[in-house]
Amino acid sequence: LHPHAFVDKIAMSLPKGFSAPLAIVRNWSFAVFYVMAEMWGSVVASLLFWSFANEVTTVDEAKRYYPLFGLGANVALIFSGQYVRFVSKMRAGLPPGVDPWGVSIKYLMGAVLASGGALVSIFSFMQRKVLTDPECVDQEKQMAKKKKTKVKMGLRDSAKFLMSSPYIRDLATLVISYGMCINLVEVSWKSKLKAAYPDPNSYSAFMGNFSSATGTVTLAMMLIGRKIFKKFGWKFAAMITPTTIGVTGLMFYALTLFAPFFAPIAASLGTTP
Repeated sequence: LHPHAFVDKIAMSLPKGFSAPLAIVRNWSFAVFYVMAEMWGSVVASLLFWSFANEVTTVDEAKRYYPLFGLGANVALIFSGQYVRFVSKMRAGLPPGVDPWGVSIKYLMGAVLASGGALVSIFSFMQRKVLTDPECVDQEKQMAKKKKTKVKMGLRDSAKFLMSSPYIRDLATLVISYGMCINLVEVSWKSKLKAAYPDPNSYSAFMGNFSSATGTVTLAMMLIGRKIFKKFGWKFAAMITPTTIGVTGLMFYALTLFAPFFAPIAASLGTTP
C-alpha cells in the first residue's frame, strides 16, 4: 500500500532537505487521513454550516440566533472532549494483544460517521420539510434569492476584487494572520505535548480534556463578551485576542528556547519548562 521501495530509491539521489515531503509520499494514506480530518472541522463543520445558516437566516434573525449557534457549538465541544477522553481511557479494560490505539481510532471514527449521518439527515429534512413550509420561511424571499444571478469570477478577478476593497482586504489580512499565528504556535505546542505524552492514548485523553476546557472557557467568554462590547467598545474587545496570543505565545517560546534558565523556577513549582 505504501511505496517504501520507491521512496527509498529516489531518496538516495535527493538532498536530506526532501526527507519531509518524501515521508508524506511514503505514508500517503496517513497524510490523506490527516488532511481530511483537518478539513472536517474547518470546511465541513464550519464553512458549510455557516454558509447554510447565511442562506436560510435573515439579518434580523441572525442577531438573535447566531449567538445561540455559537453557544451550541461550544457546548458540543465540551461533550465531544469528554467522549474523546472516555474512549482513550478504554485501553485499561482491553485484553492483552489488542491494539488500544486502534480501538480508540475505531470508536472515534464511528462517532464522526454517526455525526455525519445525523448532519446529512437533518439537512435533508430541512430541505424537504422546513424550507418548503410557508410558516417557517418566507417563500417570496426564497424565490428572490434563487433568481439572483451570481457573478462568477476567476482567481485573478477575485484577487483584484479583494484588493480593491479596503474592508475585505483588511478582513482577509486578519484571517490570514490569525491562521499563521495559530499554526506557528500550535505546531510547536503539539510537538512539546507529544514529548510529554508519548503514548497515543494518553495524548488523546489530554486533548479531550483540553477540548472540554476550551469549550468551557469559550462559552464563558461569549457570555462575558457582550458586556465587554457594551462597556469598552469593539476596538477594546477585538484587541483581546491578538494581545492574548502575543503574550502567551511569547511566554511559550521563551520557556522553550531558554529552558535551562527557567528550569530551576519551574522545578520549584513542581513542573518543567
